[in-house]
Amino acid sequence: MFELFNVGLEMQKRMIDVQMQGIEAAQQMVDAAQRNVEAGMAAHQAGEAGMKAMKGWMRLWGMRD
Repeated sequence: MFELFNVGLEMQKRMIDVQMQGIEAAQQMVDAAQRNVEAGMAAHQAGEAGMKAMKGWMRLWGMRD
């Protein structure tokens, strides 16, 4: 009886371990997605700054923007 109970507990422990690994993987995916969003926002800001600089350069040289 106790052996069967121990086997059941071991199976539950393994299932919990597998679920925790799934949760950790999901957290890593969310973290990676967040970093991608931050990188995209930084690239967008850099692009806007570049466009602003180019417009300033064009105005400096008398070109129309």
